[in-house]
Amino acid sequence: MNSMEKTRYPLMERPMIAFILAIAAGSMDGYTYFTAKSFSTVMSGNIILLGQTLTMRDMTKFSAIALTILCFGLGSAVTAILQKKSESRHKTWTFEILLIEGVILFLLGFTGINQLVGLTFVCMTISFLAGMQGNAFHKIDGMLYGNVAVTLVVQLAFSYLAQAFFRKENALKNSGLFFLVLLGFAFGGFLGTFLTIHWAEKALWVTAGILLVVALTIKLIKNEETQEGVDPV
Repeated sequence: MNSMEKTRYPLMERPMIAFILAIAAGSMDGYTYFTAKSFSTVMSGNIILLGQTLTMRDMTKFSAIALTILCFGLGSAVTAILQKKSESRHKTWTFEILLIEGVILFLLGFTGINQLVGLTFVCMTISFLAGMQGNAFHKIDGMLYGNVAVTLVVQLAFSYLAQAFFRKENALKNSGLFFLVLLGFAFGGFLGTFLTIHWAEKALWVTAGILLVVALTIKLIKNEETQEGVDPV
């Protein structure tokens, strides 16, 4: 494989990375929904829950979900600021964002830390990290998608599937890519819920491990490509 083939799309836009990030996002939701009945990544679900809790006059739950949504937005904003400040230097924050996610999730997996800060703060923190991830990595093979937003991926998967019936070029392949991401979300949700049932907060260690492995992998690949004279991805 020559250098042009390897860098057709940045590393973080490759299908397997999108699949892994979807697993991570799904597992975060599996944990937060099982423990606190709120989503850490699916903000459309949280908006519905916001209206539901307001109707039921459960202001404690309403406040918790509202803060979770706010934290997701703040995480997205932090990533946007980092990207804006790095434009002139052509620096990417891929490794740092994944590292931050992994380390914080790993710390939250310790029972003492988890209980000290409280479940609401844990969910808010996870949502903040999800916002960072969602705004940092949002393309697959050059196409927009949401690695923390299931609705968009469902729409695109079925849209391309319909286009495939009219033999539009690459439509079937593109549909398959988005269905792969959906599979990642579903498996992540299963994994996060299953591990939370059996391991409680220690389930977060698995999600942390997934993100840290991706961070280490891209760091090694970038170092290798730099040494070979290939533009870093």
